[in-house]
Amino acid sequence: MTVLVTGAAGSVAGMMLPYLADLPLRLSDRVAPPELPGAETARGELTAPGFAASVLDGVSAVVHLAAVPHPGTPWGGLVEPNLAGVGALLAAAAEHRTPRLVLASSVHAMGGYLFAGRVPIQETWAPAPCCPYGATKAFAEAAGRAHAHRTGASVVSLRLGAVQPEPFTAGLRPTWLGPDDLGQLVRRALTADVGSGVYHGVSAGSTVWSIGRATAELGYRPALDPARYPVDDDESTSLCQPESRFR
Repeated sequence: MTVLVTGAAGSVAGMMLPYLADLPLRLSDRVAPPELPGAETARGELTAPGFAASVLDGVSAVVHLAAVPHPGTPWGGLVEPNLAGVGALLAAAAEHRTPRLVLASSVHAMGGYLFAGRVPIQETWAPAPCCPYGATKAFAEAAGRAHAHRTGASVVSLRLGAVQPEPFTAGLRPTWLGPDDLGQLVRRALTADVGSGVYHGVSAGSTVWSIGRATAELGYRPALDPARYPVDDDESTSLCQPESRFR
């Protein structure tokens, strides 16, 4: 299995790639991707003419991480990387008949439920984004489902939590996704016998995010318990807060 990883120079990829090191990898990013033993690299924009088609040539799976990941980013900074980028990737995947795609979504696609107090949040509920960034991730999930329906490819969307080495605040604990669990989740998503699905990605013991579907369909069983890490007492949520509303 040759796996293309987009957004390979980002922080999430930096924590994930050691868990894919035994696979043939092709790493792409808009900046110089990391140099890993045996891995191919490609630098360019997914939306540039021909680039997505070139990096997908000959791969059997994709882990799509490329995006602007900051929840406070306004629409103007999200349209090309987060919307057009996933569109270019899926078009190239259809052209090459790539059989498996793993799309990095985000818990921000479901953050509206958190602020409404509807927890635990189920993976089967309709998206409820809490910010423009979350809305772009909900779009990517929908585009992935449409791609799977039209092409027969397997498309797995992972609503990643806060990917950090440790949960440094109390408020981060329910949404934290540690490196070992991130690596396991992505490996499961690459190999599980599933067609199209959306799954939450958090570490163990969350009372906010249900991972029942990820456990049942992907075989994901997180090993990291955020309660075992010392944290400060900040209880604020790690998700973006709603802006003031019209009254």
